[in-house]
Amino acid sequence: MRYNGVAVAGSWVLAVALSACASAGNPAQVGGATSALPLPAGLGKARGPGWMSKAARNPNAHLIYVSDFVAGVVRIYPEKGSNPAPIGEITDGISGPFGLSVDGSGNLYVCNVGNFTVTEYPRGSTTYSFQYTGIGYPYSVSALPGGQIDVVDEDPGQIMEFPKGSSRPRLRIPIEHPSGVTLDPEHNVYVAYNTGAHGGGPGYVNEYAPHSKTGTKLAFTLGWATNDAFDGDGNLLVADQQGPPVAIDVFPPGASEPSQQITQGLVDPVYLAFSKQRNRLFVADPGASAVLVYDYPSGTLVETLNNSLTSVYGVAVSPEGL
Repeated sequence: MRYNGVAVAGSWVLAVALSACASAGNPAQVGGATSALPLPAGLGKARGPGWMSKAARNPNAHLIYVSDFVAGVVRIYPEKGSNPAPIGEITDGISGPFGLSVDGSGNLYVCNVGNFTVTEYPRGSTTYSFQYTGIGYPYSVSALPGGQIDVVDEDPGQIMEFPKGSSRPRLRIPIEHPSGVTLDPEHNVYVAYNTGAHGGGPGYVNEYAPHSKTGTKLAFTLGWATNDAFDGDGNLLVADQQGPPVAIDVFPPGASEPSQQITQGLVDPVYLAFSKQRNRLFVADPGASAVLVYDYPSGTLVETLNNSLTSVYGVAVSPEGL
């Protein structure tokens, strides 16, 4: 992984690089095995709820949510428009935001590595309604209709499955160095992971049946896997930060090689999200300090969203479940 042109391996080491971009002060610490790695100053502090414009509160609005890690905020944008300004932001409970997801009711879920939680926000609210706790390093989250969430916990290395409104996981899937999680329409779980810490590949994806701890490794290999997502035709997309090339690889079911590689504008692809119609792919890329928006399936870069953003590590799109 790279940040500001410097090679940085893995999100734990990345936290060190990001701390240099934050203001001076006593930095928060990441717990467990990563306790020596500082995060930007003030990550654990309460910041108030944020704000939301009338346009963002519209229940029919198509919104883009973006994690700005160093700023400690989730910014809200309209889906349409050329590099629009934010129309809202969420700060309540936010502390080092990474992965994001939206469920079928429009609830937003935010991974916070600064306070080891996943926070849930009802559609149209900047105040969290529930806080999932007991997570060592929440990196990625995938939400199902009905409110189940699956969370990548990089420390100690597991996938945690939470029923809606419960901080007690009903399932833990142990896996070393997980980086991404997504679910298909049958609720099978697909976990992107790497075989070594701090940039040590290769990367793979395992498939797990619903509520199972026993997985099957898919046929392909990646340089360094981050996040994964399904399109509307059963193809699995996986962000590969090392490649070669650095790309979003598109794998048809059962394939050992990608049928397509999306590369335009990518520096460090970290997180993926689709629009409801699956005709737009959104990629959070901290190396580009932007959300890159692609026409899909052509893979043509059609928009770069970087207005008011400093460090982009997660993206979710409200219409994906609406």
